[in-house]
Amino acid sequence: MRAMINIMREIRVSIGHGTDAGQKLVAYSDRMERLLDDMDALKEDLKELKAEIKNDGFNVRALTKLVTIRRNRKTAEVETELLNDLLLYAHATGTPLDCVPPGEDAAAPASSPPSPQASAPRDETMPPWRGDPAASE
Repeated sequence: MRAMINIMREIRVSIGHGTDAGQKLVAYSDRMERLLDDMDALKEDLKELKAEIKNDGFNVRALTKLVTIRRNRKTAEVETELLNDLLLYAHATGTPLDCVPPGEDAAAPASSPPSPQASAPRDETMPPWRGDPAASE
């Protein structure tokens, strides 16, 4: 128990005022405070922008959704590039990956029968989120 108390005293002394650790903590706290202030300012700017969009007669929610979709596409492009590099490196090093490249069908396990929807051709005129009208008859 005394050893632990001595360790705690050493820790307190090593992060006291004027020490390297103390200076780092002050720098981190100052930086964090500046970033939080910047975030508050950006939130206020975004709020004003949305008010301007609404005043011009545009649908704020629709525009917000559009921006979200665009941002997700950028993220997907970065992820795709990463996966392409991974496949290239795995191939170059001879490392087998347990995945199927796009455009190639994986061999279905013999124990699972094919699903009826997978074998039936989809009506290309019907959007994919709508059910097949022939299936409901």
